[in-house]
Amino acid sequence: MKKLYIPLIIALFTLACSKDKPQSDESVVQLTTKEELQNRTELDRYIIEKFTQPYNVRIVYRFSENDVSRNMFRYVAPPSAQKALEMANFLKYMYYEPYTMLTPKGFLQNYSPKELVFIGSRAFSDVGTAYNGLATNAVKIEMLGVNNIDPTTSDPTEIMNIDNRVLRLIYHESSHLLEQVKIVPKEFEKLSIADYKGGAWQRSWAGNTYLKSGFISAYASDNIHEDFVETIARYIIYYQKNQCGCETTDTTKDTDGDGLDDTAYNTWRTGILRKGYIWEEELAKADGKNNTSAQYTGKEILLKKIGMVRGYLKGEWSIDIDALREEIHRRHANLQNKDFTQFEW
Repeated sequence: MKKLYIPLIIALFTLACSKDKPQSDESVVQLTTKEELQNRTELDRYIIEKFTQPYNVRIVYRFSENDVSRNMFRYVAPPSAQKALEMANFLKYMYYEPYTMLTPKGFLQNYSPKELVFIGSRAFSDVGTAYNGLATNAVKIEMLGVNNIDPTTSDPTEIMNIDNRVLRLIYHESSHLLEQVKIVPKEFEKLSIADYKGGAWQRSWAGNTYLKSGFISAYASDNIHEDFVETIARYIIYYQKNQCGCETTDTTKDTDGDGLDDTAYNTWRTGILRKGYIWEEELAKADGKNNTSAQYTGKEILLKKIGMVRGYLKGEWSIDIDALREEIHRRHANLQNKDFTQFEW
């Protein structure tokens, strides 16, 4: 698989330091194997015991020339140790734990990214375009800007950034590993085969017109592989109307017949759209055709796609995507009550 330039601003891993808490004034030069064994810190031990051993992932948090794609990221700095610890705990809470709970035994050890490289600062192209991260073959992910993320933030814009650029990314990349092993249903590709844009996907759509061609994001129109994993990742990330908690049987309050109190739903909807997307609202935007001769509307295509995704994950991998999504959103709602700053031995 080609290298993918995936949007992602994270706050992640850095140098390891003192015994009790990571300190920011220690060296971030990558240790040699012999030196690493002699100077292993509590953060090193924590990563090995809580991530490498149970999940089969290598986390690179020191400044390592061999692990950073210098052809892309020439001027970057390492992350802070404290942010390394915070983001390690965040990923454990929002990715490793729910996937462990709701996927078959051994799933993460085989079908999750094998190497995470954490870079503290942002990076920019020669023309000033901001890079957000780099994923290679769904196996290695280089994460940029990790010093600037607070995973317990209440700021709506930052919540949207974390959801889209951190969580979506890792759900997206781990899904690539699945479709590389067990082929995606041919019927999925046939739904949009005439509309895939390849490398021209960025300039092929005005606004969100991609929705009416049955793509959940513009990037999904690159090819069937990106389409499939974007459908999975965004379905998990997006909110759903049933999270409103505003069901009613009073028809005077429910004028559109969706079973929800109109006033309560609109209040909830306004708050959600400040920090994310609502699956049913995206379907509503997709309810039309870019090409009048198309067989299906974009909404119909998206519903068929998520149905195929649901059947594929259940049949091929014994994964209930709706149960997984529900657990992830349950945890997401509790993020502001979490403290990710401590070692969780």
